[in-house]
Amino acid sequence: MASETEPQMSAELSRRAGHYAAAIAECLLAAGLPVTGIQSCGPWHDGDGEDLDVEAGISFTQAFQDQHGGGDCGLHWTGTSGWFIYTADGPDRHPSGSHWPGAALLPQPELVAEFVDAFTLDPAGSGSGEQPSYRREGQDFTLLLDALAPYLPARPFLFEDPQTRFADLHRRAYDNRVRQALSSPASTPLTHLHLRQGELTALLHLLEYAESHNPSTLTRLLAADLTARAGQPPETAEAHTRALQEARNHRPAPSTVAERDATAPPVSSRAAESFCRT
Repeated sequence: MASETEPQMSAELSRRAGHYAAAIAECLLAAGLPVTGIQSCGPWHDGDGEDLDVEAGISFTQAFQDQHGGGDCGLHWTGTSGWFIYTADGPDRHPSGSHWPGAALLPQPELVAEFVDAFTLDPAGSGSGEQPSYRREGQDFTLLLDALAPYLPARPFLFEDPQTRFADLHRRAYDNRVRQALSSPASTPLTHLHLRQGELTALLHLLEYAESHNPSTLTRLLAADLTARAGQPPETAEAHTRALQEARNHRPAPSTVAERDATAPPVSSRAAESFCRT
């Protein structure tokens, strides 16, 4: 049971589940989904006296949750049943449904990303409402550790903590999105967007916050360009384009999901096979 698990074992299960969630979050970000964070925990004993198993989760922006899950929507992994998407319903946001892909306990990150993508297109037709069972709760923790091992970082001295790893890949994913938006041929035509002065100022504050949180030449130049154009004739858009030039001079690299340093080839050990049966 979870209460009988050694603290070191519980901490290591939490860490490895977190790295597995980070590998999946990287695939989701590469697919353009608005991921905001990851969570994980080892076996634990809740306030009601119940022993709970290993868990992990991936969260999304509130806008994504409002659009797809009735205000509360996320991706969750249990150490007994695998991944599922939970949704809410109604203004009170009470849980209303779970969508299980039925793809084994530890499906490859690409498969999970495909499932989430399918859910965004057709929530009602994605997954099953029936919870599967791939492993007995509180059992075989050593085997589970082995099965999660391929998702540990290849450079643990840089990304020992899953949150550190996620913060890095999250930053890089959004930096690439911004660069792609600015360097794409579609970025050239001028668009007509009427902003109140207060709205423009608020946007500049947000860019300043982003630059202070994750220093970026691109963010700083974009804020400077917008400031220089404010209240000026349309032709000034051609004179203040330092952010566009920066993005075009340093185009984003192709998606590196296939090359991510934290994910090894698919697991083929007996430990993994024991958790991949349907």
